[in-house]
Amino acid sequence: MKDDPRLTRLDAFRVRIDNPQGIPTTLFASDEVPVEANAVMELLELLTLQESVEAFAEALPESFDETPYIEQVAVTPDFHKARGVPVGTVLATRGFIVPQAIGSDINCGMRLHVTGLDAETILSKREELDTTFRHLFFEGGRNIPLTGNQRRALFMEGITGLLNTVPKSQTNGTWAHFHDLSIAAELGRIDHHGSPKAERVFALDDFIGQSDTLSRDNQIGSIGGGNHFVEIQRVEKILDGATAHAWGIKPGMVTVMVHTGSVGIGHLCGNYYRDVLRSLYPSSLKHPDNGIFPLPLASPEAALFWDAFHNAANFAFANRMFLALIALRGLHQVCGESSSSLLYDAPHNYLWREKNGQILHRKGACPARGYEAMADTEFAYTGEPVLVPGSMGTSSFILAGRGNPESLNSASHGAGRALSRGDALHGHEAEFQAFLTRFRIVTPTDLRRQDVKSRRDIVEKKLDEIRQEAPYAFKGIGPIIETLHGAQIAQPVAELTPLMTIKG
Repeated sequence: MKDDPRLTRLDAFRVRIDNPQGIPTTLFASDEVPVEANAVMELLELLTLQESVEAFAEALPESFDETPYIEQVAVTPDFHKARGVPVGTVLATRGFIVPQAIGSDINCGMRLHVTGLDAETILSKREELDTTFRHLFFEGGRNIPLTGNQRRALFMEGITGLLNTVPKSQTNGTWAHFHDLSIAAELGRIDHHGSPKAERVFALDDFIGQSDTLSRDNQIGSIGGGNHFVEIQRVEKILDGATAHAWGIKPGMVTVMVHTGSVGIGHLCGNYYRDVLRSLYPSSLKHPDNGIFPLPLASPEAALFWDAFHNAANFAFANRMFLALIALRGLHQVCGESSSSLLYDAPHNYLWREKNGQILHRKGACPARGYEAMADTEFAYTGEPVLVPGSMGTSSFILAGRGNPESLNSASHGAGRALSRGDALHGHEAEFQAFLTRFRIVTPTDLRRQDVKSRRDIVEKKLDEIRQEAPYAFKGIGPIIETLHGAQIAQPVAELTPLMTIKG
């Protein structure tokens, strides 16, 4: 990074990314945070979007109700190359939306519950929990039947839609835990209350099913692939005693962290809009070289986009909730009754319509709003909870947002990849075997079974999936947290260490 002429260090934690468009662009990274040259190139190619939207407005001025432009860009420390838009990019625009700038996994995000259990109980029952979690998550145990009316309510009103349509008498499977917990009382601990409103349901009628008939589907309560997970953790260290006390976080307590999004539903909506965006672009213009297309806010297609976006976002909010409920259900079955409460749930692939008219796109970046922005919430005196997971098998962190305007009130959503998934498959064998020895991973394939061990093809396929997400494939979480703290983006509150991780 020191020799990259595109980057100008401003202080210990901030780097300016110079670009021909003159868009204010700040990367938050200390010298200890590696910066991928290819990610910088991808970001600079993204910023040529400014030229595309200017040409669009000149060719079809009636498509815009204000002059469209990119106002500001912030880049979080877990910045790395993706497909067209780097992970860790926060984009503030006016007059237009960039659906590709949030990715296809709409409303991928984090959720965290605190429990009354202690870590020693989990460690003493890991074998039994392994079997129970595998059944609940992967062997037909999640059991979340819904009617067509309930699915429609979910897509249009999220968790609020479920609260309004699922009767107390519906206690099949996971619904019993839905009714037992304070779901309605905890909506204020979810971004958008987990319930952004949609006026219609987009292209999901076949999935919704019969109006009054209960049925089960393979999407709700699914973890998804890649780096998505459900993790049982221990509070290892308190870093800010006052905030930890306010949030009910104590040393040694057990937490449940969920990282997933809208899985197949989000990909359906995201992929559809790629074709729409191409058709809207003026035919007199050459398609952008970077493949990134703007969606004018004033166009009729924007209203349909918001509905499709909210349908997928609502599904993701509910999906994270159900995954947490399933994990809590497993803990209850094996470890006995225990208290639990939601700390926070927030997206990191999402669009926010700000009060000042700005459209804020976050891709792989979570909100980290401070006191003023959280004034009407229960986090008015602490700042917004910020959930930053480490790589599999390493520490995760809970922080409190400080509302840094230069970072567009945004923080990292994780450590960020250091190796591509392909590169992670090769080398590091001794490190990988040591990781498997010390760490418990629950997957659909039970690697403990003798008949499975004899099938090397099955075992190697599953191990390759784990290799792609192993700790050495990611940046160290320490410099990421130090940058967030040093740049006054977020204040560290607690460090969490993993006890068990459940992966699809």
